[in-house]
Amino acid sequence: MILSLTVYTGTALLMAWLGYHASQRERRLMAKGGAELPFASWEIITAILIYVAVSAARWLTSWDYNMYYNYFVTMQSTGVYSRENFEPGFSLLTIAMARAGFHFSAYFAFWALTQITLLYYALRHRKVLLPWIAMCVFLGPYYIFWMGFIRQSVVECLFVLMVELIVRRKFWIYLLLTLIAVSIHKMCILFVLLYFVPMIPVSQKASRWISLIAVIACVLLGSFPQWLRVLFDHIGRFADILGYGHYYRLFLSDNLEYAFRGVMGPSRLCPLLSLLIIIWYYPAIKRSTSPDAWLSAIYRFSLLYMCYINLFANTTQYLSRPGELMRGCFLVMVCYALHYLWQRRLWWPFAVMAFCNFYYVFYEMAKAHFTPASIYTPAMYHTFLF
Repeated sequence: MILSLTVYTGTALLMAWLGYHASQRERRLMAKGGAELPFASWEIITAILIYVAVSAARWLTSWDYNMYYNYFVTMQSTGVYSRENFEPGFSLLTIAMARAGFHFSAYFAFWALTQITLLYYALRHRKVLLPWIAMCVFLGPYYIFWMGFIRQSVVECLFVLMVELIVRRKFWIYLLLTLIAVSIHKMCILFVLLYFVPMIPVSQKASRWISLIAVIACVLLGSFPQWLRVLFDHIGRFADILGYGHYYRLFLSDNLEYAFRGVMGPSRLCPLLSLLIIIWYYPAIKRSTSPDAWLSAIYRFSLLYMCYINLFANTTQYLSRPGELMRGCFLVMVCYALHYLWQRRLWWPFAVMAFCNFYYVFYEMAKAHFTPASIYTPAMYHTFLF
């Protein structure tokens, strides 16, 4: 547990300091009439390398991580790729690295590098968010999730970058990236629909109340998921397209292993409370920035993410996966709120927001430490080095 505390808090603070140093250096440069700090600045490169090094050393920490590990080392030892239903892009990269003789840590380092580079590059013009990103990623639920659900985390970070293409109406480039994303995770076919979300007209004057009502309605409706049976009667073919046909048929057979009643505990309450703070302060956050259609789009995707997640909270984790494609947008919106509240010295809402987004890793480590069911615990930091 001491190793875990040291790695998570130490990495979060170090990457946050590097992000802060980069944003302050850029501010000084621009105050003197200079240009933005390049993306390949020493602070950003160092932060990325730290993230990759920590992720490469991580080992046997969750079921999905172990699954990817076993497929990779099995491919190296037997020459047989035992998971035929992985997407072609992901399979091609995995097979190529395995046959080239890469150590498994290099394999996981590659995917970690892809994650963090996509996210940091998406925020290259918004470096003031980098300190908050580092804190939220390592102390919130994101890093633990990303290390287990590797394919989904990569396309989740890619989508944050793709929001810029939506705002700039670069549909064909967006579609090309969507096809690349589909080769990593079939579920990304939904990106085609998400392209049109920021274009839906919403009254600015009523947007705060519309947002609050929508979130409350989804929480209430998600508490009584019986209506999903009607949805399942029509979703079969679409589930097959997304690669979820197997799970869909299990749902129809009432297999309780794949369905559950969610608990309204900290893991659900804290994101909800964060969202309510975001909704309340969003008009002020928007006014505090220069006209930014990207921020408006990120805000909409954050709302859609939370509405979707709460709508399916009492069903199964597999139904929540499509909504989690927008998880990265919610992360960015949380960082916008933290930055605004800190700058304006709104200490009470900032304290609530900080607690809701920095508590997770300590909470999960405490649970894993006092009720150890297995060494394959995603919260704990295990390393193959020692």
